[in-house]
Amino acid sequence: MKLSVKTFVQLFILGTCWTIVYALPFIQYILYDPLLEQLGCSNTQLGLLMTIFGLGNIFGAPVGGWLADRFDYKKIFVASIVLNGVLSIIFASHITYVTAVGIWLLMAVDVLVMNYPCHIKIVRMLASDADQGKIFGMNESFVGITSTIVNAILLAIFAKLGSSAWGFQVVVYVIGAIALVLAIPTYFVMKDIAKNEAKVAAEVKEEKKEKMTGKDFLEIIKNPATWLIGFGIFSVYTCAVSMSYFTPYFTAVMGGTVAVSGFISLVRTYGLRLVGAPIGGWLSDRLHSVSKVLIVVYIIGIVSLLALVGFVNYLTAGVFIFITLVVGTIVYMGKGSYYALVSELEVPRERSASTIGVAAALGFSP
Repeated sequence: MKLSVKTFVQLFILGTCWTIVYALPFIQYILYDPLLEQLGCSNTQLGLLMTIFGLGNIFGAPVGGWLADRFDYKKIFVASIVLNGVLSIIFASHITYVTAVGIWLLMAVDVLVMNYPCHIKIVRMLASDADQGKIFGMNESFVGITSTIVNAILLAIFAKLGSSAWGFQVVVYVIGAIALVLAIPTYFVMKDIAKNEAKVAAEVKEEKKEKMTGKDFLEIIKNPATWLIGFGIFSVYTCAVSMSYFTPYFTAVMGGTVAVSGFISLVRTYGLRLVGAPIGGWLSDRLHSVSKVLIVVYIIGIVSLLALVGFVNYLTAGVFIFITLVVGTIVYMGKGSYYALVSELEVPRERSASTIGVAAALGFSP
């Protein structure tokens, strides 16, 4: 598969969409203390916001998958970008904890019901079944690129305005403005997706199917492929969750400096994402098997984490950093390929969003 300039542009726009819809719900990852200060809440209350949002994965994603397969997922996707912009602007104009609870709840619907399942289905439509690993690997890389760009812009704005309450408010307004502006090019990408959808369907000789019904959805829940995909995501995401604690461990337990720890975190979060995801996708297509790549990912992940625990009293900073980079690489190799399981397990394209929605309920439960 040779990616055209047009496909790169589409992936960049889709990556920006992914970044911007998660920007406000996860704003605490880059502006934790300012958010805490503006809401006037405790750490526990702030954690509750993420719980509210996270429950959308368990209860919202399956519903969103059904909606994406039952109705026009392209329109739903564009609507989710617009709604995200509106919700961000509403929050920026009235930043209180009560407002935040309502906005985070609506964001769960907007992002995890309306956007996420549609995004995965859209990416699948960009390539044939033989190139699913590559396209999902590149998608993960572009999410990393756009996340770096958008977060850098937001942090620069906050710093420029003196890290003040006004600065935080402007950052949220900017998130909303980017989302609303982004809806325009996204609309045209969806028009291209509609054309490509017909082309790919013709290539794989798929006939026009009836719209998703409740009976179809029950069949998806009972399908072993759905649960295999869910366990595939679950295993990789468990490693990713574990990896998030490597940074504080390096400073608090091993005595590493904040500067070195921060640098390792940046490399792990962004650098390895740009490398690991395409490699995972490329290997999946090269071996004609996503599952073989994921099995290797699981084995290396298990061995690395067991080594970390088993030899914890003998770890040096160098060995710890090495294990961190290994785990980071295999996590993004897994992230760059696990969505391509829908093709290997022969999930019909018209059921891909529903399948991913149900699988996500299990996959992201860690």
